[in-house]
Amino acid sequence: MKKSPTVTIQPQAVRRIAGRYPFGHSGDIADADSGITPGEVVTVQAQGGAFLGRGYFNPQGATPLRMLTWQKEEVDLAFYRTRLKAARSRRDGRILNTNGVRVLHAEADGFPGVIADQFGDVLSVQLRNAGVERHRELIVKALRETTGAVAAYERSDTGERRREGLDLQTGVLWGNLPDRVEFFEDDLNLHFSPMDAQKTGFFLDQRDNRRLMRTLVRPGAGFLDVYSYTGGFSLHAAKQGARAVAVDKDQVALGALEGAARANGLNVGVRWGDALEQLAGLEKEKRKFSTVVLDPPTLAKRRDDVPRAKRIFTDGAARSLRMLEDGGHLLISTCAHYIRVDDLLDAARVAAAEADTDAEVVAVTYQPADHPHLLSVPESLYLKSILLRKQA
Repeated sequence: MKKSPTVTIQPQAVRRIAGRYPFGHSGDIADADSGITPGEVVTVQAQGGAFLGRGYFNPQGATPLRMLTWQKEEVDLAFYRTRLKAARSRRDGRILNTNGVRVLHAEADGFPGVIADQFGDVLSVQLRNAGVERHRELIVKALRETTGAVAAYERSDTGERRREGLDLQTGVLWGNLPDRVEFFEDDLNLHFSPMDAQKTGFFLDQRDNRRLMRTLVRPGAGFLDVYSYTGGFSLHAAKQGARAVAVDKDQVALGALEGAARANGLNVGVRWGDALEQLAGLEKEKRKFSTVVLDPPTLAKRRDDVPRAKRIFTDGAARSLRMLEDGGHLLISTCAHYIRVDDLLDAARVAAAEADTDAEVVAVTYQPADHPHLLSVPESLYLKSILLRKQA
């Protein structure tokens, strides 16, 4: 193994890092060799010299150390190939009836800072930190060899790159990128514009919840999809025969939804504007629905944001419950790591009281198998949802 710079960990952080927690924060660093360039692979040790592992180090980064391995091994093309093959094998037989799959889920797949989603034969990639930026050629080469994608594009336009001192970057990585990326999910044909869509293009993480909600739909009944984005929930509901209405403030996303609905021979009503304002308008119109989905974007990027986020959930859930038919279902979902299941339950409990009703907690769901949650990485659990049934 080539000699690399050394970073020494504070005694109080050794057990955490040795236990395969991948993040070393600034207070965890006791010492680092001088001259380490951002993203360089370093040897990580305890005070006294005991080997702990190897990782990317960015002295200027918000999270300076990102662990890659706890073994004495070279971080090269063969390393990335092996990690990628392991990630793919973990997904084998677990993601069915779709060709839209998350190939890499960052730290949970041993690739800190890399997100990769595959839609048919097109790959969408995010490189989020200085380490993966430094190894971009190796990682892209391993992805091209392992996934078999004929085209790939980059959407490394996240705030995390700025915090790492990196410029935002988008564009084609290889192949001829189509203007419209197409894939299927069950009996629906879906598509998006790769450079106009949010994040990697489509929210694959709600796949299991979309299927769950579809089982609850009654043909001819009202279905309300709040914060719909491109309307995955709405399309599944409409395919089942529901009268679906999608609410979002992203006009491009609603346009994509209308195009997808036409392509699948479906009709989905759209309401453009602020979600809570649209809910108030629907309530004033005395609309009724048998099923509602409340799935806002990340409302809590920091722990301090949680109280405000809970209030938004409460307001949205109270209006939704008032419009929900007795026996109808409400799914409340969050993609924020800092919002816990108990926070959703608290917000829903207050909402039910405000709506002068009660509800049964039918299920609690999490992210699907291609978005793994590792015990050693609590941050890898981010998607949490509660399914409620309104009592008569």
